[in-house]
Amino acid sequence: MKNKDIINQWDNAAKVYSENQRTAPNNLTNWQIIKDIISDFTNKIILDAGCGDGFFSNEMKELGAKVYACDGSRNLIQIAKNDFVDVEFKVCDLTESLPYSDNFFDIVVSSLTLMDIEYLDEFFKETYRILKDDGKLVFTIVHPCFFQAEWEKDSNGKKLWKKIENYWDMNEISLNYWGETTHYHRPITWYTKKLKESGFTIEEIKENPDNINTFLPIKPHQKRIPLFICFSCLKKINF
Repeated sequence: MKNKDIINQWDNAAKVYSENQRTAPNNLTNWQIIKDIISDFTNKIILDAGCGDGFFSNEMKELGAKVYACDGSRNLIQIAKNDFVDVEFKVCDLTESLPYSDNFFDIVVSSLTLMDIEYLDEFFKETYRILKDDGKLVFTIVHPCFFQAEWEKDSNGKKLWKKIENYWDMNEISLNYWGETTHYHRPITWYTKKLKESGFTIEEIKENPDNINTFLPIKPHQKRIPLFICFSCLKKINF
């Protein structure tokens, strides 16, 4: 599927997505993982790549960062501009050259975006270019091990475990949470290989918030089987 078609899907889903996601437990869990990874946002220059409706962009700004943000969906960017006036939002396709200078950002954040883009080579290349030396790419995706797996339940409907099948088979699936969108399943090693080829060093992988036992938004079954995975990747220049 062409990326412009995927962007059109998100244009159509934008309103329902924004109305339902900002304070949803899963969204808050994902955001907490990102905060735990980055820790200190103060005076950091950050790009929120695939910013959606700008909720996380504004949260990072409130934590002290200078935030730039971009997304392919014009409708999502318009929502972001209407709601959050202190962030610079741009419409841009993440599969093309990004409209930012070399060695400019301390951190590039991408939240639950990359699993919805088919071709990521250009994104990793461009992210490496616009990051400062020792800058970081921090991104979350739904967990490839568990996202597509069905829950096994007891007679009362309690979620017990997930049955994993065909994990290694890369595939494209249609989802319908906020309207039709497209998801690309790829095993974790696919991402690690792409990151290495692009020059990144993976510093940390996180699958749940640090305070998992006291973090109220997280659903009980996700304490046992994570929904998300976060990669923190360093742009390291070797001389």
